[in-house]
Amino acid sequence: MLPASEGRSLNMARTSWITLLAAVVLSSFAAVAENGGKVWWPQFRGPNSSGVGEGRPPVHFGPNQKLLWKAAVGSGLSSPIVWEGRIFLTEFDRTNKHLATVCIDRRTGKILWRRSVAAGEIEKVHELNSPAAPTPVTDGQRVYVYFGSYGLVSYDLNGNQQWEKQLPLPENPYGAVASPIVAGELLVLNHQGKDSYLLGVNRRDGRTVWKTDRSLFQYGWSTPVHWRHDGIDEIVVLGGDFKPNQRLMAYNLADGAERWWVGGLPPCGKSTPVIGGGLLFLAAPDIILEPAAERRYPDRTAQIYANNAARVLAVRPGGSGDVSQSNIAWSERKGVPGVPSPLYYQGRLYTFQNGGIVSCRVANTGELVYSGRLGELGYYYSSPVAADNKVYIASADGGVVVLDAGVELKILARNKLDGAILATPALVDGKIYVRTESHLYAFGN
Repeated sequence: MLPASEGRSLNMARTSWITLLAAVVLSSFAAVAENGGKVWWPQFRGPNSSGVGEGRPPVHFGPNQKLLWKAAVGSGLSSPIVWEGRIFLTEFDRTNKHLATVCIDRRTGKILWRRSVAAGEIEKVHELNSPAAPTPVTDGQRVYVYFGSYGLVSYDLNGNQQWEKQLPLPENPYGAVASPIVAGELLVLNHQGKDSYLLGVNRRDGRTVWKTDRSLFQYGWSTPVHWRHDGIDEIVVLGGDFKPNQRLMAYNLADGAERWWVGGLPPCGKSTPVIGGGLLFLAAPDIILEPAAERRYPDRTAQIYANNAARVLAVRPGGSGDVSQSNIAWSERKGVPGVPSPLYYQGRLYTFQNGGIVSCRVANTGELVYSGRLGELGYYYSSPVAADNKVYIASADGGVVVLDAGVELKILARNKLDGAILATPALVDGKIYVRTESHLYAFGN
């Protein structure tokens, strides 16, 4: 909760702020993804987390094929974002315990600048996670980064710090994962942990505009997504806890007020919802309980598994309060991914599971088009992306499978890189940028 004095100040400024926000929001959303007609990749999974890029990326590529350049990068799981001639990502220096933002020349792979911050304490993270996991976001004027160990930092595109906002460490079993997004004049962050909240700050100076309590959702690692429909701007985010509180929540962009929710979901919200065809799609996987959680809630385990089964579902816009019954367009229990976000592309919804299993559905009905194996085993943490009638999905073992985005399962290529892939690739201007555990690759025709 905010201190009383700050809360009163926010309420006094809220009316004027909402008026300003309404005036600029439409133009700002368009500017985030486009500049001069070119579609960039400004945040996690590109424009509004859609995963859809442009151009004709290569189908067959690897360390010795279609390689434009290869740049050594430090430890981290953030995905590359792209704006004009620059690529941004983050790193964690394990030796000095510094958290860095890196800018790379998109044409050559040369490091243009690197800016570090020193945290007083590094957050505890899961063995698969990193203190540099959230993906940066840019509005074409500044780049914004979030480190769970430090908070929010803003730089201009030349690396000059504009502002910073230090935040408490997120106390949760996995560490910070959700990435910030730009929505109109706001930078929106899903802060996870015992004091979970959704935060909206002025992207120009970092001032808090609103802060909405989400303490019910300690186990929600979903990046927020903006959903504009019927003249309404909403921020939608998945969240959960090891209690009967698992929900997809929608908030008013202007003031952070709750609008509607879908309940009855499994405890851990990991993937990011995706919007397409007038619907919002989400994947809610079964929870794999940590031993500590099982000991803490021994009597709730059976109840949660029985009443909150894994699902892939589609939600219609509109309504208020609990829309769990009224606004579900369809819901299916097969093909639910563990971590990767769903992909909406050309009227179909794609989901990918560990072991290399793909499910393709008709997006507006949920009807299964096909399901099958990719021939690339292992775990999948990276989310799928698409361009030029093709779908790209990366495995943790360093494989990138390319599918034809048609009505049959058709594998076009199985590419292999020399490093694990947990970050999501970026598709821009006919090129694919892939981050492995030690390098950033650029491939193109």
